[in-house]
Amino acid sequence: MARRNHLDDFKRGRMIGKLEEGRIVTSVAVEFGINKSVVSRAWKAFQTTGTAVRKVGGGHPRTTTAGDYRYIIRQTKRDRQQSPSSIAQQLCTATG
Repeated sequence: MARRNHLDDFKRGRMIGKLEEGRIVTSVAVEFGINKSVVSRAWKAFQTTGTAVRKVGGGHPRTTTAGDYRYIIRQTKRDRQQSPSSIAQQLCTATG
């Protein structure tokens, strides 16, 4: 299976600079020792967004908020003397 490494922002910026000078995608890819599709995608992203920096984060948004976690922990600590089924029922009620 192929190993995936993200380019650091410095290398990505150097790549974009060379492309702005008028260099060809293939020659830039050979110089950096990476696939030309990587260079092409970085160049396209730069032209769209105007920046060479990767967007950090993303992914699926969390459904349980930090406040929900605090509530669950507080309820669990308070109700330790109750039976486990009662705690499970409260967790289901708290998280929906």
